[in-house]
Amino acid sequence: MAMVCALLGFSALAGSSIAHAAEVTACTGHHPALIRAAGPASLVSTRAAPHRPVTLALRTYVGRAITLRTDTKHDYAKALIGKLDSFIAQATAELSGVLDLSAQRVGVTIVVFATQRRYQAHARKHAPALVNNGGYYDGSKRTVVTYRFNNSMQLYFHELVHSLMGEYFGDHHFSRYTRRHWPIWFDEGMSEYLGSYEVEGVGIRIPALNKGKLAYLANALEHDTFIDLQTLLRAPAKRFSGASMNIFYAESWGLVDFLVNHPVYRSQLPLFFRKVRGGQDGLSAFAACFGSDLRSFEKVWRAYIRRKIRAPDKSSGWLFNRHSIDDWTVHEGGQWRVMRGQIFGTGDRNYNYLIKNEVPMRDFSFELDILIEKGMAGLILGNNYHGEYPYYYLIDVARDAVTLRRSYTATRIKDIKAAFADVPLRRWVRLKVTVIDSEILVRIDGKKVFSVHSDRQSFSLFGLYLYHARARFKNLRIRTEKREMPGWAHLSPGARPLVRPAGAATLAPSPQVKGKTPALSPSARLRRAPAL
Repeated sequence: MAMVCALLGFSALAGSSIAHAAEVTACTGHHPALIRAAGPASLVSTRAAPHRPVTLALRTYVGRAITLRTDTKHDYAKALIGKLDSFIAQATAELSGVLDLSAQRVGVTIVVFATQRRYQAHARKHAPALVNNGGYYDGSKRTVVTYRFNNSMQLYFHELVHSLMGEYFGDHHFSRYTRRHWPIWFDEGMSEYLGSYEVEGVGIRIPALNKGKLAYLANALEHDTFIDLQTLLRAPAKRFSGASMNIFYAESWGLVDFLVNHPVYRSQLPLFFRKVRGGQDGLSAFAACFGSDLRSFEKVWRAYIRRKIRAPDKSSGWLFNRHSIDDWTVHEGGQWRVMRGQIFGTGDRNYNYLIKNEVPMRDFSFELDILIEKGMAGLILGNNYHGEYPYYYLIDVARDAVTLRRSYTATRIKDIKAAFADVPLRRWVRLKVTVIDSEILVRIDGKKVFSVHSDRQSFSLFGLYLYHARARFKNLRIRTEKREMPGWAHLSPGARPLVRPAGAATLAPSPQVKGKTPALSPSARLRRAPAL
């Protein structure tokens, strides 16, 4: 039986949130196959087209364990094969250590098209049911097929972990996903856990904090949409697709992260793996290894997640390390490259985005130096919140104006505020956006441009974008801001200044002036934003 694993297309939440794994029954030639769509997981019937040769010219790069076939630019491909080899070596060592197994050497081929259009041309011939996905994994050929733009590098890493898991389970066809009470959370959670990375200079290191998944968990806990443990342990493949996909992937990552980092539970992971590999169902294996009191277990697990959310992140200061943007995700094309410690962006006819995930933040400043050579550039503020369009605010910066826009969907975007600002072309200016207590304040070179009320307080997505532009960015940073206390708050408890209104016979408290919400500008523009 052949196995093809499809990756659901993900064009909105960068880095952070990658859609993965689903089960779809299919037929390739005369052999039944499972199509595992990353993200979706419902079982449907389909039929793949007969095998035909690829018509697009692809160059081949052979690494130590990875073979890369691609039409991307040579410099990008050359750097990518090194990172893929580095990842598979680190992931193999880490996974074999966690499961107490001998390291397995796995050879995998990855086909990376530069654009979605070229990927779709290939998919129409080889996997027509997956044309609109982010890619697919053919387990029978140990091959991942995907495309660069709109996909995070973590998507490649996630699927490489699946190839390792297939080797350790002795099941590259993913037939285990069809077993009753198979712990899909374990497969997908481990792939998310090991696929999470951080950049070190021009290299990568795993495992690392998955800030996108942590943002989903933080929002789920805040809004009481966190899935209970029993539901997660029983979750069938269909839960890892569609509307429920993001939260199930996030909790699977969170559960594996908890188990691996718990001194007692980590020691039980090899036993759990052996039990499910030997045929025991996931529920009874979990109870035998981690305890049957799920309520108490979940209480401790949730406390662990909350501590990670509150813990200061050493890397949260600088968003860009001056060497690499491998922990950012390119959406809608454009050319983004790093030179001389700067991000150089060259736009095309579309809006072009570069997005990064962070842990959810309140009361902060997002600041950077920007040099616009032509066109319009800007910033994005958003959040990984389940079920909501992730890009909240777009801040346009042009030669003589700054505009704040609120996006509700990919096409429903409203102007909130616009003001004159002196932004000379081909000269560096300092742009600072501060969000404190539901107020957004924009400054250029230290001068206030405007401030407006924000209908959102928490943000975990930060990005750059271009519109018919060529621009450079450097010194990208996020700083935590402290709310200023009113003067009376510094007095002794209970003491509060009193004023006597004219003509009043008694003392009255000082009035509390609240910021006014600015009226929307008369015009509302529809501009294309990244699609989910």
